[in-house]
Amino acid sequence: MQRLKVPNLHCGGCATAVTRAIREHMGAKAEVEVDVAAKEVRVSDSTDLQVVTFLLHGAGYPVERVLE
Repeated sequence: MQRLKVPNLHCGGCATAVTRAIREHMGAKAEVEVDVAAKEVRVSDSTDLQVVTFLLHGAGYPVERVLE
């Protein structure tokens, strides 16, 4: 899984919004994990991070950085 730091994650509603934003574009079966406490979003290794970054920014959740 690829990890992205998303500082605007605060609650379960944020996690739902992020998951929905990604799956609406990538498909319902897209692998998405959201850890609100760590403020991280994880997507499958095959996912294009530029697309995910764009989608999250458009949903109001800008990516701070990609984590190793």
